[in-house]
Amino acid sequence: MQDDGTLACLSIPRDENNKHFNCEEITQQKLTNLSFFLIDYIDGVDTKYGKDRMIVQIKFDLNDPDSKSKKFFTNSQEIKYVMKKVKEMKKLPRKATMRASGSRYYLE
Repeated sequence: MQDDGTLACLSIPRDENNKHFNCEEITQQKLTNLSFFLIDYIDGVDTKYGKDRMIVQIKFDLNDPDSKSKKFFTNSQEIKYVMKKVKEMKKLPRKATMRASGSRYYLE
């Protein structure tokens, strides 16, 4: 690719120690029974709703740019565990479906 003078042309990788998701937020409730791609996550986030939460970045279409992705906050131990394991295995992105049982959310 020829250098056109833009930052985008440089394809600078994301700083893994200082990441954020600049996209629209969606709730776990709205994702229940929907399938989407797990893209990335940020762990250990403190919010007014609780400490040590996780922000998960998702896309409904894997080819969409990051600006069209969505993010949701979770305190589900099951979702946190699965996200960490999938990232450890270097298997992101990964298609999943959000499920709920009462107030418990999980991915399958």
